[in-house]
Amino acid sequence: MNEQLSIETPEQIDLSFQKAGIGSRFYAALIDTGLLTLIALVGYYVNRNFVRELGDTLGNWLGALGGIIVFALFWGYYMVFEVTTNGQSLGKRALGLRVIKEGGYPIGFADSAIRNLVRLADFLPFFYGAGLLAMLINKDWRRLGDLAAGTLVVKTARTDRKLTGANSTAVPSIHIPPRQTFIYSAWIQPELVTENELDVIREYLGRRAMLPKLRRSELGRTIADPIIEKMEGKEEIRSRILVDYDKFLEEVYALKTSETS
Repeated sequence: MNEQLSIETPEQIDLSFQKAGIGSRFYAALIDTGLLTLIALVGYYVNRNFVRELGDTLGNWLGALGGIIVFALFWGYYMVFEVTTNGQSLGKRALGLRVIKEGGYPIGFADSAIRNLVRLADFLPFFYGAGLLAMLINKDWRRLGDLAAGTLVVKTARTDRKLTGANSTAVPSIHIPPRQTFIYSAWIQPELVTENELDVIREYLGRRAMLPKLRRSELGRTIADPIIEKMEGKEEIRSRILVDYDKFLEEVYALKTSETS
């Protein structure tokens, strides 16, 4: 089965991903399930050994509240991580995987909610039996939750992007701000940016003004995230409340082109 997945966006940018297979997804699920089981065991231990000592009425109320909290953590774990960390639970991050939309865009809350609500059906009759069967019979290794939400799981380490289309050879006009206004240059390592990635950045920066605001934001993030993952300062970059992907890509482009000029 072909592990490569190619997606062409309406902006004529071809996004190439490597599909996440059953093995890597199994180990990621094993890590996540282990963490969630640990949370459940800690919650049970606290409920059994501490809450009941507070008396029948208060103990019962707190025990019920604890049960609700554990349940919310168990089922909200994937949704919170997938939405806030670019499609990566802790298990997926450890294995270098992430969830994306079919069009190559970042996963949203509704998408994550659907794919994880269907997780119960995937888990039947035991430990992802139905999900495994679904992955074996479709070409993109998608479980039932992925099929319902229109999502894919891909590898991040070998993500590659290239230009396609009749206008891909044109060099668009790109505005780069003055060097003194750079805010990410301390973490950017131009030598880690490939020529292929530089071509995509050039194309994006030249055409971004023609894109709808939401599409521009999503596409900028899709292009920037694999580059950020290579940088030693990625945690510092992500620690900012909002990453200005346009500015980050502008600075990457400026530093990379000055390095090669």
